[in-house]
Amino acid sequence: MDLICERIKLWEEGKNPYFIHEFRNSIFVIGDHQFYKGYSLLLLKRHVRELHELRNEEYIELQQELMIAGKAIVKTFNPWKMNYQCLGNKDEHVHWHILPRYEDDKYHNTLPMTDYMKGEINLKDFIISENEAKDIAKTIRGNIDD
Repeated sequence: MDLICERIKLWEEGKNPYFIHEFRNSIFVIGDHQFYKGYSLLLLKRHVRELHELRNEEYIELQQELMIAGKAIVKTFNPWKMNYQCLGNKDEHVHWHILPRYEDDKYHNTLPMTDYMKGEINLKDFIISENEAKDIAKTIRGNIDD
């Protein structure tokens, strides 16, 4: 079972402290680390490996859910720019990384996580506790307009 499926299973059991909001097709969760304040993910509820495997209507609804999630992050944290990534090379399950970017990030005009890729930072230094995750999720939840 991949990490995304494990997180969804925890949510189904009511045990995912990173949970923000449930949409029809996905769940919105805060990221384990907060290198970018408000970093979060949108996880497709069902296990699908590739975007092209989604039904057309499901893809359209998922994009609307992503837009709502992004707007909640903007409303909560007022970032300079928003980046969205759907990769799935490590966790082969459709999910989106929602990355708020800030002008005080020295690499704000480049790809997300440039500091990490250059070995300048360790993401473990930005891991948050379950209580911190719950607090951040609650704040974001208050700014969801669906």
